[in-house]
Amino acid sequence: MLLLQDILLALVLCADTPAEKPAAKPAEAPARQQTRLVTSGQRNENVAIWFIDTNAVKEANIRVGTTATAVVEPLAESHYFAAEHGRPASETLMLRPLSIPTSWHGEAFWSHQNSVVNARTFFQVGAVKPSHRNSYGGRLTGLLPRLGALTTTFSQGSIRGMVNGNVLVPLADERTPLATDPAVRAIVQRFLDAYPKELPNRLDFDPRALNTNSPQRINNIAGSVRLDTPIDAKTKLLTTYSIDRQKIIAFQLVAGQNPDTEIHNHKARMTWQRSMSAATQLQLGVSHNRNRSALYSEPNAVGPRVRFGYSVEELGPDSSFPVNRATNTYRFGAALLHQAGRHQVTAGADVARFQLNGIEANNIRGQFQFGSNFGRSSIENLRLGTPNMFEGAVGELSRGYRNLTATGYVADKWKLHPRFQLYYGVRYTADTRPVEVQKRENIPYATDANNFSPRVSLAWQAGQGWVVRAMYTTTFGQILPVTYQQIRNNPPSILYVMVPDPYLANPLRSLDLSSPNVRYSPTWISPDLSTPYSHQYNATIEHKVVAGSMVRLSYIGSRTIKLLNTYTQNRAEPIAGMALSTGNIDMRRPDPRYYDTKLVVNGGIAYYDGGQVAWDLPLRKGLIFSSNYTFSKAIDEGNDFTATAANKDISSFRSQYQYNTLKDRKGLSNFDSTHAFAMNYAWEIPSVRASTHWFHAMTSNWQISGANMWKKGTPLTLFVGSDGPGFGNVDGGGSDRPNLLDPTILGATIGHPDTAPIILSRNKFAYITPGQHAGTLGRGTMRKASIWNWNASVARQFRFPNELTAQLRAEAFNLSNTPQFDEPQRNLSSPAFGKITNTLNDGRVFQVALRFVF
Repeated sequence: MLLLQDILLALVLCADTPAEKPAAKPAEAPARQQTRLVTSGQRNENVAIWFIDTNAVKEANIRVGTTATAVVEPLAESHYFAAEHGRPASETLMLRPLSIPTSWHGEAFWSHQNSVVNARTFFQVGAVKPSHRNSYGGRLTGLLPRLGALTTTFSQGSIRGMVNGNVLVPLADERTPLATDPAVRAIVQRFLDAYPKELPNRLDFDPRALNTNSPQRINNIAGSVRLDTPIDAKTKLLTTYSIDRQKIIAFQLVAGQNPDTEIHNHKARMTWQRSMSAATQLQLGVSHNRNRSALYSEPNAVGPRVRFGYSVEELGPDSSFPVNRATNTYRFGAALLHQAGRHQVTAGADVARFQLNGIEANNIRGQFQFGSNFGRSSIENLRLGTPNMFEGAVGELSRGYRNLTATGYVADKWKLHPRFQLYYGVRYTADTRPVEVQKRENIPYATDANNFSPRVSLAWQAGQGWVVRAMYTTTFGQILPVTYQQIRNNPPSILYVMVPDPYLANPLRSLDLSSPNVRYSPTWISPDLSTPYSHQYNATIEHKVVAGSMVRLSYIGSRTIKLLNTYTQNRAEPIAGMALSTGNIDMRRPDPRYYDTKLVVNGGIAYYDGGQVAWDLPLRKGLIFSSNYTFSKAIDEGNDFTATAANKDISSFRSQYQYNTLKDRKGLSNFDSTHAFAMNYAWEIPSVRASTHWFHAMTSNWQISGANMWKKGTPLTLFVGSDGPGFGNVDGGGSDRPNLLDPTILGATIGHPDTAPIILSRNKFAYITPGQHAGTLGRGTMRKASIWNWNASVARQFRFPNELTAQLRAEAFNLSNTPQFDEPQRNLSSPAFGKITNTLNDGRVFQVALRFVF
């Protein structure tokens, strides 16, 4: 085993650097300019996103909620897990032929944003700092002699400039260490030096609030090539290759706040198609997808993660970094399509081999927690160098995992009557147990080979413009690699330790790491762990009304079962005659061999029910219009469809008390939004009839378009913010919620900085009393600010000879400059409790775009 004390000291005193700098989020290939704008606003750049696992989806769910979607026909070729929330179906193995071009065509585009014309965000002090975004690219398609139809795409984008945001920093008289031990004092000084030299400048809402700026650089590049080659009259070969790269030099309002990121993705696919007869087609397919991801601390980071109960900004980045990961997915399969009278039958099977290699684990860098404890505030404990907890994983972290997934399906689209169609089928999936190639550990659960997914949908033209549709499927998710790779966090290769009241300069000095009986915190995976699945169902009634428009009434529902969860157990219990303190937490744990234990299980059910009414107007006198309103409710037991039971999920899934976990966490889903309204429109403005040709030309070919969204705010949960005596239940971890003294605030919307501290005044809550297991306040019992956004554009199209057209377009995101306020500070023990200090969206942003099509 490695010299753990030396490793920990090195982590405390210096930041980590990546051994190899890998990968980036795939950039999207350029597409034709569309008149339909997105309804969501542009994300505030100070809301960081990590483009691995399900983190980006989680962030979007909280910021803008989900999109209720009625799946009309659940094809057996794909998975539809979380499709009712707007998530896309899984990618099919087989490529579909593109239309054969008769000549060469293409397009080129360019867009630009500049801070000169943008509005300030709500909390920004001073003028908008310089920043800009550029993107450009193109597409070319045509017919190559003997080789077939060629399509190539290319795009490149860059973001440069300053990111503005608020952070809580120490006051002027809090920036010197009080520790007398020279080694401890040096570390405390390093922590304090990580904060900007500027003093707080937003005293209007918090005495420690500083509005400041930090530079950020983002580069992304993407390209693809596709060739559809006819081999003979009955055979085609479809091939495609794409590459996407992204590099983020993240903003750091506080040194080391966010990880720098590199992501590289390569994807190659090939499909062979053979028409066996006029009614039968055989397809063979193969694909390879390689992803390289590296997220690592920037050079000025202090090393470990350091938390202060939100009294001041924590020092990071997050506990899950660094991540150095490479994955390869090889997929092979065959499909058969057959038309027999009124039946259209599809069948197929494929096998995927997945490989993961890399280094990652929770708290590789170590984590110190300073809280309100020892009769002092968290800031005082920082200056004295007296944390109340240290956590860290130390050992040999490199791993390689392999597993196989086999899939088969058969389905029939049956036209029983000219006005009635039935689609039915079944999909089968088997996931093998992952294997660690170096045999350092055994994943305990078995191959999951009983995943049958029935598919049925119907469509009925009832007459007089009425159409009825209905659908049901059971669809399966996935046990993600980030979930099962946590098995590495166990002896003999790794020790995960939790040390109460540690010595800052050497938090492991009280441990004999060479002892076979050394205490550690294991992560166990349940031997009966299996794939989460969801029952999805919906029904829709459509009717044509005035001007050829369509009204749709839909019910959308799902029940998602066996969601991934982590139970944190072996927590400290109250013992008669022993005072509760952080110093005796380990003495009060039921099993003295361990600190807390983490068990990855299938635990939790999610419920979703929604009603939706939509109205779509097709093109009429130059106008296209669509709108929808959704009334819905989403409930879960602490985990939803994005759950991985790893990294941040471990703390967010932690119940207040180690018993009755699901009951304690049951509440509204993080993305629940009772009311949601969206509207899109585009109008080709009629040209003005005039006697002069130039005036008529100037007023022709103009288009205005827009998109609006309004949603009720997503749920808000409040916490104590300290596990120390007099604050929390002193069981060795966070997640305690306060006692509620004023139930009249239940259901309240905490939506504006002026009213938030009044609604969440401290006299409406109380800390947990000694011996009390949990606070009385539930999860998700209040709501954040409503979501309102208006995007709009105006465009002019120019037509030239030889089929050349150009479009000049001006766009505005958040045209009304309406702030979407972030959640308030939710920890009762924080001096900033109840105060809103950020927005989730940018202020008004203008963009100019130019596109040539030839």
